Amino acid sequence: MDNLIIYGGTFDPVHKGHLNIAENIQHHFHFDQFIFLPCKTPVLKDKAMATATQRVEMLTLALKNHNKSFTLDLSEINRGSPSYMVSTLTHFRRRFGENVAITLLMGLDTFRQLPQWYQWEKLLSLANLLIVKRPGLSDINLSEELIQLLLTHEVPHNNAIKTHPYGLIYRYDAGDFNISSTWLRQQLERNEDVSDYIPESVLNYIQKNNLYKSGTDSLR
Repeated sequence: MDNLIIYGGTFDPVHKGHLNIAENIQHHFHFDQFIFLPCKTPVLKDKAMATATQRVEMLTLALKNHNKSFTLDLSEINRGSPSYMVSTLTHFRRRFGENVAITLLMGLDTFRQLPQWYQWEKLLSLANLLIVKRPGLSDINLSEELIQLLLTHEVPHNNAIKTHPYGLIYRYDAGDFNISSTWLRQQLERNEDVSDYIPESVLNYIQKNNLYKSGTDSLR
């Protein structure tokens, strides 16, 4: 294997926006492996509503009929400690070696928060960054340190992040798949129809386990 991409998140729940972005990126870049990485304990986000086991089971259902290069990695779930990406990338670098091109996928909104991440300055010494543009968001209001990061590390050609092990940034427009897990949880709590946004197998799981309803164990 020469290259891989990591798609981290709480996936609470996983939805068609997640899957469509992944399919779009994999169709365009053809990474050798596309890793979905659910986190156990988000550091900068609110606690997950569904349990780690439930989120993993929903992801497993969602990925069944998708690209064969899609895999599920439970290293953050099994770690038990807070999900610091620098620790995860260090783990992947040791696991796959120094020559494999490792790319971390993130949205522009997440990139804006990068200086809040634990030891964020080390990320590009471990991986490349693929930043997905989001509808309605632009480079306006990027901090000076992020502007300098782009000036130093951004590349104009997408194939570079597949051949360089780390240190590069590429920005990509993956389409308008602006679906929010927070909004979906609110709709589910109100018993609204969300079948257009969540895979059928995942929606059946949510309904069967009575997730995202007020007064149930799925809301904490």
